[in-house]
Amino acid sequence: MSNVNRILRSFLLLFLLSFLLTCALVCRAATPDAEALLKRSDAYRNGWPAYVVEVKITDYEAGKSDEEHLYEVSQKGTDKTYVEFMSPREKGRHLLMVGDDMWVYLPDTSRPVRITPLERLTGDASNGDVARTNYAVDYSPVYLRTEKVGATECHVLELTAKRKGATYQRILYWLRTEDARPVRAEFYLTSGKHIKSATFDEYQPYNGKMQLHKLTLYDEIRHNSHSVLEYSGAAPRTLPDKLFYQGRADRF
Repeated sequence: MSNVNRILRSFLLLFLLSFLLTCALVCRAATPDAEALLKRSDAYRNGWPAYVVEVKITDYEAGKSDEEHLYEVSQKGTDKTYVEFMSPREKGRHLLMVGDDMWVYLPDTSRPVRITPLERLTGDASNGDVARTNYAVDYSPVYLRTEKVGATECHVLELTAKRKGATYQRILYWLRTEDARPVRAEFYLTSGKHIKSATFDEYQPYNGKMQLHKLTLYDEIRHNSHSVLEYSGAAPRTLPDKLFYQGRADRF
């Protein structure tokens, strides 16, 4: 092979490598940061490092209102949540989450009962749907694509559980491209079964931050039921650590 051919071949090889490297960098730059998107989306459900919010859950069966439940949720950081049951029939009940552990306190028992985030709280709402709302802590996100939900352009993320305390094994998550606001979600079990879906219906400003106001959960096993979660009064609050101490004797 002549020197000219060798030089030409080397030039073409370098050009091809440079072209492929440029394409890889462009594609990488064009793909949104899934971790950053997930953290931004969490801010619509967790507006402050420590806060209190009231949650009303209305359960529906066959399109008709079935039951209504009221809760006061106190959250500190990403791993502490205290839920007080406010409905008259459930007065005296409390739910506590610390890290990956969760308990329910009942008036007629002397010890807290250990529970899981996936267990049903009421209707189609599980314990974790109310007490575990920091997805960036519980899940590893992968960016999939963009697509429309109705007329809304969305980023689509796939979330995979990275902690044993995560409520679901896998979530498909639609976030509005404009601001990473949650729009829709699909929830899956370890078996791969699609167990539940959600629509994030309304947002309102609370204490200077735009926060989730209305969420609807749909049962994908029993298609005739759904639950509507309405959030109100969200506000930052100084919460003492003793509120989240599992062994508190004055819980009742």
